[in-house]
Amino acid sequence: MTTSATSPPDPTASTSPPLSTTKPNVDTGRIPTRLLLLSDTHILSRSKNPLPFPIPSLPAGEQADIAIHAGDITDSSTLTEFSLCLSYLRRLPAPLKLLIAGNHDFTLDLPAYSQYLHVQDSLWSNSALGTRKLLTRQKGHGLGELGAAKQLLEEARKDGIYYLEEGTHRFDLANGATLTLYASPATPAFGSQGFQYQKEKGHVFDIPEEADVVVTHGPPRGVLDVSRLTGRACGSVELWERVKEVRPRLHVFGHIHEGWGAAEKKGKGEGKGKERKERRAEMTVLVDRRDVQVGWKETREERKRKEEKVEKIVRDGYYPLEYMYPERDDAEGAEQTLFVNAAVPNAPGLVPWLVHVELPRSDDGTRQAVGSNTRSEECLSTSLG
Repeated sequence: MTTSATSPPDPTASTSPPLSTTKPNVDTGRIPTRLLLLSDTHILSRSKNPLPFPIPSLPAGEQADIAIHAGDITDSSTLTEFSLCLSYLRRLPAPLKLLIAGNHDFTLDLPAYSQYLHVQDSLWSNSALGTRKLLTRQKGHGLGELGAAKQLLEEARKDGIYYLEEGTHRFDLANGATLTLYASPATPAFGSQGFQYQKEKGHVFDIPEEADVVVTHGPPRGVLDVSRLTGRACGSVELWERVKEVRPRLHVFGHIHEGWGAAEKKGKGEGKGKERKERRAEMTVLVDRRDVQVGWKETREERKRKEEKVEKIVRDGYYPLEYMYPERDDAEGAEQTLFVNAAVPNAPGLVPWLVHVELPRSDDGTRQAVGSNTRSEECLSTSLG
């Protein structure tokens, strides 16, 4: 059951330590790590203002350790839109940027895009303008040739931008931490776009037990996933079942724009892995759209307070979510997951998130850290599903 917190955190009254705090936690051996989270930029090349919000302005000299984009990079999956988003990501105050695809980025779904091109070529071959349109596409305009968008993203690795396909990815970070991240663009089918699966067939989210962070384009069922069109939860059942079992520290997603917000799930279990039996579970919404959008029933004082909050976070370009993770105790099985719907459509107050997580210390000092001045491709290991 989802409930709203009675007193959501106020980003204008932060009491958290400075962003530059990266010393290991002496009690846990973990390293505090700062993440900028966003999703659903839906960048439009034909818009006068293709970027949805200003570059996040962190305190002078500060930066995040990682920026994560959870898909729907573009609106129409054109090469120009991908290029615009890469330009935006390069300017984010973080040495390492990770991004996955969403359903709108369908040219990255090579089987789906190949089928689309086959259909279009069949239509164009029966048109007097067919040859002209085909040549235009092959020259790199519009959607581009098969694989062109993926190549564009892969070339951005030299700038610290990593496009992650479905699977488990591991990074050694410049702050001394190691990140185990599971990524998946898959969402239940709606329309005929990319990375979608039929509900009756389902999808296997092969999230490993050791995952610290899960990044999916769509939400798990019942977590910040209520559609304004239907009024119903529309997240993935399979994703929820696996996340509930693994319980990563952080799960980032988007897709359902109106679900922008943050929630936590607390629980205790017995045993480990698949043998764990859930004894207690509680979902609490920490922040949602009501915290940044004025309601018509609110008093003048409430409106003013909210407007001042929105003015600040829009000016800063991020929402600082001050969230404290409890210590994990394997003997007791106490665990907690922070869920963040990071969709940032062009709406007042819906901005990227700045959150902190504690990650394990890297156990291999021989590898160069991704995000440092000298990067090594060996720092990234992947297991694609």
